[in-house]
Amino acid sequence: MRSRLFPRAGFTLIELLVVIAIIAILIGLLLPAVQQVREAAARMKCSNNLKQIGLGLHNFHDTTGSFPPACTGGTFGTITAPTGQGGSIGYAVYILPYVEQDALFQKMNPAVAYTTAPNDAYLFTRLAGYLCPSGEVEDTGNVAGKGQHYPAVLGAKGTNPQSGAAYPLVTTLTTIHGGVATNGILSLQSRTKLTGITDGASNTLMVGEMSFKTANCYRPWGRGWDSEATPAGKNVLNPINSTPYDGANGFNDVSFGSPHTRGCNFVLGDGSVRFVSQTIAMANYLAAASRDGGESLPLN
Repeated sequence: MRSRLFPRAGFTLIELLVVIAIIAILIGLLLPAVQQVREAAARMKCSNNLKQIGLGLHNFHDTTGSFPPACTGGTFGTITAPTGQGGSIGYAVYILPYVEQDALFQKMNPAVAYTTAPNDAYLFTRLAGYLCPSGEVEDTGNVAGKGQHYPAVLGAKGTNPQSGAAYPLVTTLTTIHGGVATNGILSLQSRTKLTGITDGASNTLMVGEMSFKTANCYRPWGRGWDSEATPAGKNVLNPINSTPYDGANGFNDVSFGSPHTRGCNFVLGDGSVRFVSQTIAMANYLAAASRDGGESLPLN
């Protein structure tokens, strides 16, 4: 009789625990899907960043007659940059007017080193177009300023897998950082023209992604070459996502890589963007990094 007069008005403890358990299971099922959607969006934005960089490089080429160097100086149209190793600027400064950053470019002086006023102050400017959304490191290491995640492909380092010849390499002061490969589209004081990419612009890597957390070699986005350490570009020697900087040796040989699943993005010489798997055969990877090695291996 009491149950009829006083009906139960709520959940029992067991029922409440069952509901909580069901909600927890649903969240556990949905969370990976949400993370996958976020990563897909971040990877697409990263790809678009490289697309814009590729367009900027091609517009620079159309204006000056050649692509900019990855690092150090020379005269390119109306731009004259410092030569030598002492704090030279990188390609990211040259293309500012072509990636909707002309106002910033006008405040800087590409004729002086990145460590010299006014350039040193503007290296603290965060440029979203130079950063992968999935990259966790934006601030730099032992040199103050905001970093960037898209170094140039300086070229292939080692032995040409088809001819057996050694790829060209410059070592000026010391070999501890790995030297600088010079067979890439953007390299040490290079002025590469489209006609100089004899392996085919659609087959040659131009700028890649280095945004993985443990890379340990992030430096200001405007820095080019300093004491042979080259943050503006990297040699292709090691597999993707394999090799960070150990703090003392091999700065230029740090691998391209990203937090994206099993690979990273590159923009090629024709301006197209490709996601390259970290399992790519090294022979194919080396061939794609060289602009004129005569290799005929596919990028897959």
